[in-house]
Amino acid sequence: MNELTVQQLADAYQDYFSVEHCISINAKAIGGALPDKTALTAAIPPAFLLASDAGGLNPSALRSLHRLGDLAEELANYLQQQARKIDMLLHYVLRQQDDAAQRFVTQSYGGSGCCYLADNPLQPLQIVELKLFLDNNDGAVFCYGQVLSCEPQAEKWQIKVVFACIRDEDRELIVRASLHQQSKLLKQQAEQKAGQRQHTTPG
Repeated sequence: MNELTVQQLADAYQDYFSVEHCISINAKAIGGALPDKTALTAAIPPAFLLASDAGGLNPSALRSLHRLGDLAEELANYLQQQARKIDMLLHYVLRQQDDAAQRFVTQSYGGSGCCYLADNPLQPLQIVELKLFLDNNDGAVFCYGQVLSCEPQAEKWQIKVVFACIRDEDRELIVRASLHQQSKLLKQQAEQKAGQRQHTTPG
């Protein structure tokens, strides 16, 4: 797979919506050419594949319960309890993949890429191995990116990375997580405005 130009990366970075939100990531600069999808699949740690597969099971299983009648609610509750236990276990397993030496926190992220602050700069077009740990047990993603830009900010370096080699299902996972986070932020803002109006309304 050929590396992209800076202009192509800039265009790709605009393809998807981004949300300003902090999630933990690992970012490691690597040498050589950008890996292709085959190399990506071979490099994904088993824990990430397991989390991805498990994440697709619960909704479809629960939807099929509606045909069972009176027992459906009890069975759904039981399955949801088991799903929570599995989520907790997967969350723990995934956190073992989090390398403190390569850990950063995003300023924003979305389906196209992410932006984070680092102590040391990276050159534009540099290839980066990425692990993204999504909030609320939404899973984790392993992919490869390319640096779009690196600019000084607050005595650090603001690095924007485009997801240059990522599985389609993992991109969808990030998109869902970012949209979910955006809806939470909008709800919080609406509640704050409603609270402010109540305070300013004459009694």
